[in-house]
Amino acid sequence: MADHTRIRTEVEGGVATLTLDRPDHGNAVDDAMHSELTTVFADLRRDARVRVVVLTGAGPSFCVGGDSSPTRTFTTLTGLTPIQEARLIVETLLDLEKPVVAAVTGDALGLGAILATLADVAFVSADARIGDRHVLGGVTAGNGSAALWPVLVGLTRAKYLVLNGEVLTGRQAVDLGLAHEVVDDPLRAARELAARWADLPPFALQSTKSVLNTHLKEAAARALGYGLALEEQAMAGPEFAAVLARRRAE
Repeated sequence: MADHTRIRTEVEGGVATLTLDRPDHGNAVDDAMHSELTTVFADLRRDARVRVVVLTGAGPSFCVGGDSSPTRTFTTLTGLTPIQEARLIVETLLDLEKPVVAAVTGDALGLGAILATLADVAFVSADARIGDRHVLGGVTAGNGSAALWPVLVGLTRAKYLVLNGEVLTGRQAVDLGLAHEVVDDPLRAARELAARWADLPPFALQSTKSVLNTHLKEAAARALGYGLALEEQAMAGPEFAAVLARRRAE
């Protein structure tokens, strides 16, 4: 596994625990974490020690989404553009045959919501908040929700959630199908399920997940590139510039 500064990785008993690690910032995805997310799932795919992945966040939040600090430069560590990285994050997560179990406490917003809802199972706390507010920030919701949530919750519900920038409680997310179960301790529940799955025949487990993920990958092939192209256009446009200017003034 590559060395990362924003994501901690621990492997034990066939289970890799990935922890988004900027707790003082709600695990907001800054430029460094964004770049690290482009490689971490591909690394796990190649790591023969790993059969199942647990994905969580350090501190009280899962991930509040992209770092909205006015000093963020939107540069990358990979040499790719931020939009190219965004596509890699989603595609490498969908390509990972090893099951991913998310443990979600507090906020899972924007990219955080994408990571949580594209996990194979997401255990959430009662105080969890899940949603994608790209549109409210003057940006196309191109990095996953508009492309992939219709597969998870149906097109009509996805339109309402994404166009409104709706933020759901953990219970609402479960009721709609964006998460699996509300539990008192999401990390313990995630680790217990991951341990059970790690004991199953690995080819049968992983190949079955691959079949199931074809539904999401087909949707990504249809809509993700288009959505990200529009997101890139929006980020260069006046609406996003106005949002950034307002943040700098606050």
